[in-house]
Amino acid sequence: MHTEQEIANNLIDIFIEHKHELSYTNVNKDNEYLGWVQDFKIHTINGNNIKLDLTSENDLFLLFVLSVVWSRSGHWENSAYFVTYLQIFDKSSPLQWLDDGFVKKEEENRKKSAYDTVNIVNNHSSRRKISFRKDIYASISILAENWEEIKIILTKSNIENSFIPFIYFMRNIKGLGVKQRQMLIKIPLILRELRCQNIYDNIPGEICCVPDKRVLGACKSLGIKLQNPYYKSTEK
Repeated sequence: MHTEQEIANNLIDIFIEHKHELSYTNVNKDNEYLGWVQDFKIHTINGNNIKLDLTSENDLFLLFVLSVVWSRSGHWENSAYFVTYLQIFDKSSPLQWLDDGFVKKEEENRKKSAYDTVNIVNNHSSRRKISFRKDIYASISILAENWEEIKIILTKSNIENSFIPFIYFMRNIKGLGVKQRQMLIKIPLILRELRCQNIYDNIPGEICCVPDKRVLGACKSLGIKLQNPYYKSTEK
């Protein structure tokens, strides 16, 4: 019977062995994972490579936007392409999303926005038609309203060497999820990407795993009982 650590090491070896075959693999010369948003592998017809530099405030905001949009049901491409749209068309400033008129116009034009994004992507490939949900716009506005406080709590968490307050703070913002619900599952995605880009070097790995259905299913098939007290205790 293999231990969980042995299984984990085996998975890492398999991941590295097939790194050139996996579109989402971003590793350096030492096979260290660089995070997903470091390179979305989405290229535009005018030569832009979609990626987020989390030292930039607008790109940091887009990481949170990605998490908010991805917290909805649907395939991940919708969230990646929405971030692509905001970056390409210069709509990534949190200040823009404090303008109710701007938010309303973006919501009204969401079908055209998705269409324009698909047509500007040079290597477009998606399992289904790209679409931007109507309910994401109000959530991004709520994110923008809380943005300054979010940055403060991130800095405070880093200074105090604990990101648990950040998790609870994000979990308690109503409206980031569907129908005024809070966001949960994608909070570790934010922490993982911050850790991978070395924005904060004291984010522990155990709070970076995104415990979605695929992760839970994989753990079950490997005989691993995934328990994360940080997220389990914030479910209600």
